[in-house]
Amino acid sequence: MPVMPFDEVPCRADWLTVTRYDPATGLVAFPDLYPVALAEALHTAAATSKALGVAIGDVDDLSVHMERVNASDPDSFGHLAGATVMAQLGQVARAWFAEAVPSGCVATFGGDEVIVVATGLTHQRFTDAINDLRDRCTAELPCTVSFATAVVEPDLLWPTRDPVRQGKLLLARLDRALFDAKAARHAVGGPGGSVVQVDSNEVVCDAA
Repeated sequence: MPVMPFDEVPCRADWLTVTRYDPATGLVAFPDLYPVALAEALHTAAATSKALGVAIGDVDDLSVHMERVNASDPDSFGHLAGATVMAQLGQVARAWFAEAVPSGCVATFGGDEVIVVATGLTHQRFTDAINDLRDRCTAELPCTVSFATAVVEPDLLWPTRDPVRQGKLLLARLDRALFDAKAARHAVGGPGGSVVQVDSNEVVCDAA
């Protein structure tokens, strides 16, 4: 594993054997999480009768923030303001991970999204932990971050035995739930920073 150039390393997981870090955020690079490591996490959690918590987070209204900063700061242009927010998000997420997640990782998910994968937490503790991460982001970042979460119990009856396919179904369902919630907020107005909980059985139903 390469030396981590940040104070907190956002990865503690036996199922994540190849770990490279995104230089902008300090989070695990997404290709090292998906599809192989996430599949291994699902398999390991089921084999050891442990729940697996997964969450996708997306920065709210990042483009609006970038346009505002670029219009007022002569030293900011292009995507610099967005990159600054993502660096701050990485710092907040790494500090949170060090305190809140006994096993798992926080990874990039392209653009302004992150993925949290956690084992060793109950359903309630994972929900509370993601709420805490959301609150920290609200307090420390210039933009809020919204999340969609799911907790996969070890006895979930998947429509497929392939853990790679299971991981794809799970992330797709979370991503859709997150953007449905964000679209609804944009339609009626209101603050960002929501946490949408997805019942893992919905993932199974969607795939049926």
